[in-house]
Amino acid sequence: MTRLTRRSTFALGMVVPALALPQQAQAEGDLYGADAGKEILPGIRQIDLGKFPIDFGGYKSAVATDYAAAPGAEFPDDVMKNDMVCLILTGEFLVTQSGPGAQPAPFTVKAGGVYACAKDSHEMDKNTGSVQAVMRVIDLLPA
Repeated sequence: MTRLTRRSTFALGMVVPALALPQQAQAEGDLYGADAGKEILPGIRQIDLGKFPIDFGGYKSAVATDYAAAPGAEFPDDVMKNDMVCLILTGEFLVTQSGPGAQPAPFTVKAGGVYACAKDSHEMDKNTGSVQAVMRVIDLLPA
């Protein structure tokens, strides 16, 4: 079991706000505009939020990134390069995982839901809702 020290608690305190759910997002429509970040796939925009130092569980830093997906947009099957935690800020995603640490069947994650991806597992995601869906990904980078 990993022991939490004052330093790792402080580092965790710096990462936790990156997981916070914006309270006003649903009331104001789309969280991100059509030109936010950069388009990485049809209908999917990547918004880089930053890199944060952490020091627990064998991790050295965390990178926070938002992915804004238009209705019907999808991420193709891809290998996860790091352990990561994903939070759905708005909308909903149908998630299909396979490999180490994967869920046994596709599952839907709605706004406020959190799930994890293990390094070397595979994942596909699709915005199955009728509004923009935003996934905040916290990549945990090893020491």
